[in-house]
Amino acid sequence: MSRLEKSWILYDVGNSAFILLVSTVIPIYFKNLASAGGVGNAESTAYWGYASSLSTIVVAVLGPVLGSVGDLRGYKKPLFSGFLAVGAAGCLALSLPVGWLAFLGIFVVAKSGYSGSLIFYDAMLPDVAGGERADRVSAHGYAWGYIGSCIPFAACLGLILTAGATGLGTANATALSFAVTALWWVLFTVPLLRGYRQEYAWESGGRPVRESLSRLWRAFSHSAIMWKRRAA
Repeated sequence: MSRLEKSWILYDVGNSAFILLVSTVIPIYFKNLASAGGVGNAESTAYWGYASSLSTIVVAVLGPVLGSVGDLRGYKKPLFSGFLAVGAAGCLALSLPVGWLAFLGIFVVAKSGYSGSLIFYDAMLPDVAGGERADRVSAHGYAWGYIGSCIPFAACLGLILTAGATGLGTANATALSFAVTALWWVLFTVPLLRGYRQEYAWESGGRPVRESLSRLWRAFSHSAIMWKRRAA
């Protein structure tokens, strides 16, 4: 396996640590914040659902356009880097001593950055590993992402569970775990940022958004025509 392929896999190891935290620690921390702010259990659960849905909707709406822009030469890596920066900075900002509503807003930003980065990360695969190797590299990324994410999670869980004994306090230990996860995410992205070069791309005419919307419209129109022909 080439160095670039390994670098691509390592990003999965990095970002999976964040999504594991989202599935386990962050909801509990938020509910404690909301409870301290006088929000009931049912209401805080609903607010968490709204925030998770909002971050998903944002990326779902922007995803087709972002993906199309990323296919233009010179845009994929900068856009990936931008969403990575938003996601990691958001993860780090979760450690700030803020109220439940501000925390929820930061979470939406962090989750949107994470999901946005995946649009371009997945689109990098043809440049990283062509042909039949793409399936193998993708499978390794999926597997090592799960395995690798357990390392920072175990460290964060250790911080939280021993917070009373160390005198750190649960809130401070949890906040520190957000910072640890953000650092892990960024560190495991550095090799990909250093080694990646976009090989396959559309040439841009200087209006990336307009060109992307035009290509999307043609693709949807073609799909609609083919669907009508099959239905006839």
